[in-house]
Amino acid sequence: MDYRLVKSARRKKTISLQVRKGGTVVVRAPLRTSQEEVESFLEEKKAWLRKTVLEQKERERDCREKTFKTGETFLFLGKSYPLRVIEGDGFDGNGPPLKFSGGRFTLKSGESAEGKTHFEVWYRQKAFDYILRRTRVFSLDLQCFPSFVRLSDARRRWGSCSSDDRLSINWRLIMAPAKVIDYVILHELLHIKEKSHSRRFWKLMEILMPDYREHRYWLKENGHRLTV
Repeated sequence: MDYRLVKSARRKKTISLQVRKGGTVVVRAPLRTSQEEVESFLEEKKAWLRKTVLEQKERERDCREKTFKTGETFLFLGKSYPLRVIEGDGFDGNGPPLKFSGGRFTLKSGESAEGKTHFEVWYRQKAFDYILRRTRVFSLDLQCFPSFVRLSDARRRWGSCSSDDRLSINWRLIMAPAKVIDYVILHELLHIKEKSHSRRFWKLMEILMPDYREHRYWLKENGHRLTV
């Protein structure tokens, strides 16, 4: 595996790895580290490096500005699915120009210029069905009922709970893993009981979802990918 080695007199003992844009691997090591030590360290981390480089490249692929052409990938419930653009004669039925089945999206030829609109319509419908259903499930479990639930179009906020218990959940979350969506819904439902991010709030969150930190971290690291 290709990598860039950076040695520094300031670094006393440890060797570290960083995966940058494009999957570039940077190794940082103390000044007197031998090449054999570097190679041995890389061999130990080989599996982690392969996984991380692939994830980095996938994130960048998902974040590129879409042209809505065959081969591009789109997120749905945390997984990437390919798009295939097909000619009108090969497009089954007279329904919507964008469909999802068999593990892929299918877009009718000639509709790429409106691809963003078609995907947003599709995502919003799926989000409406999925997020409202999950909200009902958790509301019943917690016996905690919002006065209203709506999908939001916020750019930097995944969810909110107003003073009168109205919940807003970002429709773009439908691209995130199911557990991440559950985390956001639970987070906002808990604000009906506890309006602030107090110690009690986070204690309740941990009781309901012991691994919530993992899902919060996923959003922090991958939220920029949830776009069309």
